[in-house]
Amino acid sequence: RPAIRPRVHLTPDVLLGPGKIDLLRLVDEKRSISAAARAMGMSYKRAWQLVDVLNRDFDAPVVTTATGGRGGGGAELTDLGRAIVGRYTALEERLNAAASTEVAALRRLLPKGRRVR
Repeated sequence: RPAIRPRVHLTPDVLLGPGKIDLLRLVDEKRSISAAARAMGMSYKRAWQLVDVLNRDFDAPVVTTATGGRGGGGAELTDLGRAIVGRYTALEERLNAAASTEVAALRRLLPKGRRVR
């Protein structure tokens, strides 16, 4: 797990952070908002609210859904959703690489029993 998980204020009222990104990653993996919510220990209602906010914040849907029932249903990331996750992941990787020396120094300040190897 990365040491630095950024919260990015794209505008004063559009925020992208680890919670939304983790939800999108899980929706992509599980093809279901409810399964992604369960995996995160989040209510379906809260997960749906986050997806709805993301879909409204961007010009096009980030997640699309199909009605459930006997034949299935489910959800999937759109190309825009995958692009958002990809750009956030790249940012996260660059920040962690750039800060690795400082993060290691901070970890050395922890008591020996709490240090990460």
